[in-house]
Amino acid sequence: MKQNQITAFSTIFEALFSEQKLNSLGVQTQMIERFRLITPAKLCLAFVCALGSGNARTIADIHRYFNHLHSMSVRLKPFHNQLVKLGTPEFMRQVFEQVLALHLPAVHTFSDAYRGYFKQVLLQDGTSFAVHDGLSLHFPGRFSTHSPAAVELHVTYDLEKAQPVRVSLSEDTASERDYLPEAQSLRGCLLMADAGYFSKAYIESLQNEAANFVLRMPASVNPMATCNQTGLCQPLRSWLVVLPKHGELDLDVQWPDGPVYRCVMFASTDHKDKPVCLCTNLDRHTFPAATVGEWYRLRWQIELLFKEWKSLNSLNKFNTEYSTIAETLIWGSLLAATLKRWLINGAQQKYRRVLSMFSGAKTANQWWLPFCIKWACSGITEIAAELGKVFAFLAEHCQRVNVKRDQKSGAFKVLEITYES
Repeated sequence: MKQNQITAFSTIFEALFSEQKLNSLGVQTQMIERFRLITPAKLCLAFVCALGSGNARTIADIHRYFNHLHSMSVRLKPFHNQLVKLGTPEFMRQVFEQVLALHLPAVHTFSDAYRGYFKQVLLQDGTSFAVHDGLSLHFPGRFSTHSPAAVELHVTYDLEKAQPVRVSLSEDTASERDYLPEAQSLRGCLLMADAGYFSKAYIESLQNEAANFVLRMPASVNPMATCNQTGLCQPLRSWLVVLPKHGELDLDVQWPDGPVYRCVMFASTDHKDKPVCLCTNLDRHTFPAATVGEWYRLRWQIELLFKEWKSLNSLNKFNTEYSTIAETLIWGSLLAATLKRWLINGAQQKYRRVLSMFSGAKTANQWWLPFCIKWACSGITEIAAELGKVFAFLAEHCQRVNVKRDQKSGAFKVLEITYES
């Protein structure tokens, strides 16, 4: 990303966050009826600034950010009253979804052997966290004893762009499978997901739509499995006794009257040291068993995203008994986290250095707050110079430490950093 591309970057930012556009959206979502001191644009900026800093724990914290950024002295009660309105979380959700809809450049590409093989590589997972116990009717938790109220975020993550493409919010008791992408939207794509998303009906629909998948099979699933070398056929879990400690088995599995799928079985692919059975329709010649395991381990990228959200964006620190405020805080936190990732990728493109998303988010106090203050004081149309400072800071202080190690055994064994020409 050269200097003229910084201007292009700031132009996109201006189009998304112009005061006129945000205020108009606030009216459309019925967040406000008439303009007073607390406008949608001012409130949005206060939220992304406060939550992106990682230091906001209460509504009072965000209120202080609001007054500081805009040199105002709005009292806490009218500020709080604005947040309890039904239109406020819908406003913040729509702003977040507009950011997700941007056609951003890819952060990663795949190694030469797999480049262009899939239209998209998507990871599906969810993360849950407790909210105020008073919200147990609105957001019932799965573990009613110690977390009577909890929410779950269902996330579809684009591995090449290193960003979510879809996020849904539900009560913690909702079925994860209800939030899977529709099979017809995945033609030519690869979807990878954990055992909570496995369903025979879903993998059959993926197969019918020419979509690729790698889904972990739950321990309760035990179809007949055939070794394609010896022809021996027995229940899938019976193969565990001959599973090599540091190797894998590549089997064919089939349910009665159903199609044949491929199952790759490993002693372990993670720190939990439990056998892993992956159901897939990837070609054996192009994707040998060991390669399937390497690709499935890329799911760790979405776990890192969840860690970043919870640790560095105040996502699981909210303690309010108002559902509207809880939802507004969640969407605002996700918006701030996504914008920070966007800027970190911008710095990576400009300086052609491999940067750590987590390190960039961790140092937000040193660059995010100054950026937001400039945004508030000079307006979104004047941020190009500040973007240059942000990119320089990130390139200098947030470089990835162990790139060579990761190229041998980590994410970069399969992925490569891509730069715009």
